[in-house]
Amino acid sequence: MPPRVPRRMSIKASRLLIAGEEARNMVIQWFTDAMLVNVNASATRPDRTKVSSTEFLLNVSVVLLKLSEPMMNDSKKSLLVDPGLVNSPKDHGGVYDTTGDDHLPRLGESIDTTKPYNPDNKFIPFCFFFCSRALGLSIVPESQAFENINYHARRTAWNIQQQNGDVRSDPRLNQILGIQYAREIYMVSPTYIADVFSFYNMAAGVLLRIGKDELKAIPEHIVSDLCTVMDYGADFTPTLLSGGDFGNIFRLTLVRNYNLRAKLGDVLHDIFLPHGSDDRSDVPTSVTCDPLTGGPYLTTDKLALETLAPSLLLLYGEVEHTGHYEKNGHRTKIAKLLKFLWESPEHKPAFRRITEDMTSFRKFANGIVNEMNEQFVSVMERLPAIRTVQLQMANSLEWGALSEEEREQITERHEENEQQVKRVLPLCNSVMKMLGFLNTDNDIRDMFLSPEMCPRLANMLLHVLTKLIGARGMDLKVENPESYNFRPKDMLQDVCVVFSSFAAAEEFQLECAKSGYYTPELMSKAVKTCMKLNLLVGESMDLFALLETKVSESSKLIIGEEDLFVDAPDEFMDPILSEFMTDPVLLKTSGNIVDRKTITQHMLNDSMDPFNRKPLTIDDVVPAVELKKKIDAWLQEKREAKMQS
Repeated sequence: MPPRVPRRMSIKASRLLIAGEEARNMVIQWFTDAMLVNVNASATRPDRTKVSSTEFLLNVSVVLLKLSEPMMNDSKKSLLVDPGLVNSPKDHGGVYDTTGDDHLPRLGESIDTTKPYNPDNKFIPFCFFFCSRALGLSIVPESQAFENINYHARRTAWNIQQQNGDVRSDPRLNQILGIQYAREIYMVSPTYIADVFSFYNMAAGVLLRIGKDELKAIPEHIVSDLCTVMDYGADFTPTLLSGGDFGNIFRLTLVRNYNLRAKLGDVLHDIFLPHGSDDRSDVPTSVTCDPLTGGPYLTTDKLALETLAPSLLLLYGEVEHTGHYEKNGHRTKIAKLLKFLWESPEHKPAFRRITEDMTSFRKFANGIVNEMNEQFVSVMERLPAIRTVQLQMANSLEWGALSEEEREQITERHEENEQQVKRVLPLCNSVMKMLGFLNTDNDIRDMFLSPEMCPRLANMLLHVLTKLIGARGMDLKVENPESYNFRPKDMLQDVCVVFSSFAAAEEFQLECAKSGYYTPELMSKAVKTCMKLNLLVGESMDLFALLETKVSESSKLIIGEEDLFVDAPDEFMDPILSEFMTDPVLLKTSGNIVDRKTITQHMLNDSMDPFNRKPLTIDDVVPAVELKKKIDAWLQEKREAKMQS
């Protein structure tokens, strides 16, 4: 994109805009038509016969950025951005329609479109919202395409090397690199990219300033595009972030849409997490710091100190509602942010307040358990397959004897396994470390020991332990394990640290004994392995060894107690799990009775009544008092009879 072209366009547009009302209206109509014609340019694979070229759309965004410079350079002018434009079809010309196939989703619902739009200055809102839309049709999809072409180039080079080819002369790779280098002309342009960063920080300031009702009307893509561009900057143009003030973006933590809040969490990690607290090192240190205080935004911003820790815990649970693959990346970054906050004394008061909101904490804790149960098993199944292919490829005779089609099929499955492991293992590692440091706090540990969470926690930990110890996970080898974040010894240590932190709790001992994953051999082997590898020392090792004994004792008691339930009446049995109920509750939505523990665990993942799929809240769950009396009386009678026999 030659810089002279958009500069000439900017000059001509500026002259026309001041030439009179008729000329100004023609320019505005031209930009409106350009947006409407290219409404599908942001699609993953746009039909190039129906949208303008990438270069044209980028040029349009450059011109609108130039027209928006007064807002970017003077915060007083950004105060003139009136969000009412997006609710005024007469003024946005259909670019921000709320209905139809091409409508743009808003940040909220129940938007008031009856409020008249008549600001003192209509040109500044036009520049702001049309520039936002132009960027969403140009640099935003191009940043994703640029990331894809870079990945494609790396994978192609890797495949060529695996086939003993020459990466320097391979025509396929040279073609891909040609596309990549052509895109770099504008995708790493210092002036253009820096202006884009500046615009989005100004846009974040506008969103922070306007009221809640006005905020609901803001097009969702503005926040989403902001996150995409900032993450692109962290990955590909970090040096261009230097010197910028991104305080407004840091404080933009108010969006309620799960997907958008998850993306904002990614930006917090990618842009604002200080060096030394993660493996990121390219973003300049100055970007992570507030220019007014000189310290990191994460530890000096007043609002962050009050709300960020509990918000991230809540967000960890909420991202369960995002895409299957996306949530792994979100949660890995949230876990690293939480670790940094936990180690920062400034955030200790906020972590203490977390224990006051049990509902939010349950979502967070449930997210941890779900993730480990679902993801860790998948990883431990894929690693042996990766090792098998690595050995196969290393044997040139065996690999060469396969047909090209067979090699392609094996390579495709191998790459899929590698991508999944690399995507999931960082999350698994982060989750275990997070459980370890969070449970050094007595109040947080007590919340994990609640009746609805303790059984799930014990099951998850024993499940992981089974995969690491019982399935010879410690002996599993792969080439270059660090590239997969595969460190079985470290993970076993993290798991055992968590076990030791709960070892003294009787309810945890009991739930471990109840777990279907528990065997005396598993616990014994885990303790011996810890001692042999010196994974735990001192009191932690003593507690873990004690847990083995206590769980064994609890298991014997459970076997004796279960004998009492053999001939229990059907009305005493939970209809979902077929287990003896100890705390029966009535679901007012369906009239069914279940054990409190059962329905509480169900509601962590599903807010519908399991019997009729009606919406269910905790207020709809009430004690089944009469049945509870009958159960207690029957159980007491059985115990007395057993003692007398």
